[in-house]
Amino acid sequence: MTRPRTLGNPERTHSIAALAHDLETRGAEHVERIAHAAADPGGTGDYALVEIIGHFREDAGHRFILATHFDTRPWADEEADPALHDSAVPGANDGTSGLAVVLELIEPLLARLPTDVGFSVVLFDGEELGRPTLGGYCMGSRHLGEQISGGRHPLLAAAEFGIVLDMVGDIDLRLLVESNSLAAHPALVEHVWGTALALGVDAFDPTTRSVGIIDDHKFLTSAGIPSILLIDRQYAAWHRVDDTIERIDPGSLARVGMVVLESVVRWYER
Repeated sequence: MTRPRTLGNPERTHSIAALAHDLETRGAEHVERIAHAAADPGGTGDYALVEIIGHFREDAGHRFILATHFDTRPWADEEADPALHDSAVPGANDGTSGLAVVLELIEPLLARLPTDVGFSVVLFDGEELGRPTLGGYCMGSRHLGEQISGGRHPLLAAAEFGIVLDMVGDIDLRLLVESNSLAAHPALVEHVWGTALALGVDAFDPTTRSVGIIDDHKFLTSAGIPSILLIDRQYAAWHRVDDTIERIDPGSLARVGMVVLESVVRWYER
């Protein structure tokens, strides 16, 4: 995770290669890289993006998607000091916490899921490519969703649901129910938050946010894969230069991973 993943940084090509290799070493039967470009609504030009997808148990009769974004933001535009707005966001939580949990879930999922259940890990790029007043964001999932809707990537299209993780490492973790998720797959939301309750993980708050969040799950849902989002949007260092490792609680990552693992395993054991 030490290699740069900041949008626009030429060194991020090494990060992309390393993530693809990581999926291979964790047992992916097939790893895809989907390259494309998207424009910054703020006018700084086009950015080269790459979605990284690892398929596990390609021949399984049941499938789901586990996803997160790996890119980090090049503009700390939530800083109070305008002089810092063009600084890169380290992205310890926003861009890394979800990635860490998703990668670490692969081995236990393969060990515990029935053999007729497979999954695809989708690492989205370009989630941060947007501006607060100008739109954009989720450029990778928008692109991939359009491709799936157009008949490409049948293995992804076969997924029964998707779970997307974003900003799950906060010390004061509180995961509210996201309203777009609830609309897309109410049974899965109830199951995940119910599993957290059964496990005694109180970071999963069953209160529904009054306003939905635009994140990568929306574009999976639009492509016919009902998907939910786990996110703690009330993160003080969001899009700031202090989104650093000191703000991350390993216990939060472990609890989210445990809930996701148990939720998926119990879903297919029903």
